[in-house]
Amino acid sequence: MCKNTRVNLMKKGNNKRYRFSGTFEKYGFKYTDRYRTHAAGTVLLIDIKDEDGIVVTDHLWFNLTKGFRSLGILSPGDVVSFNGRVKPYQKGYLGHRFGKTQSCTTDYKIDRPTKVTLERTNDKATREKFSTKNWTLCNQIYEMYKEDYQKRGIPKPYV
Repeated sequence: MCKNTRVNLMKKGNNKRYRFSGTFEKYGFKYTDRYRTHAAGTVLLIDIKDEDGIVVTDHLWFNLTKGFRSLGILSPGDVVSFNGRVKPYQKGYLGHRFGKTQSCTTDYKIDRPTKVTLERTNDKATREKFSTKNWTLCNQIYEMYKEDYQKRGIPKPYV
């Protein structure tokens, strides 16, 4: 049996799009294939609130879509808002390895963020832009957090 988390997101349902806001925390990247040859940028938002100001979840990772990239490189504490649809997904191990038991939970995410806008910023300076090429964008993110990635043994995505 799967346990439900992110109850406030679950209550919204997935029948329409809602307006949300969140505080930028950091960038990251994920591999999109099993051989770890293709990476894609991600963005972590914390304290995600709905249009009524109610916190719906403490954090969510999003793909670094065109909408997020158009804001330029964000600084921690910047507040962004966006429209999105709530979507359930299975979180946890779902494979069939010998000796490893399946453990899954039904979790909720905000899918397909659009109309991404910068609501509040701590840094009024002109924002640097991300590269338009995915491989250089991921390397750009790696360089931002290089010390942390190296400490955790994570190599540069594109050498």
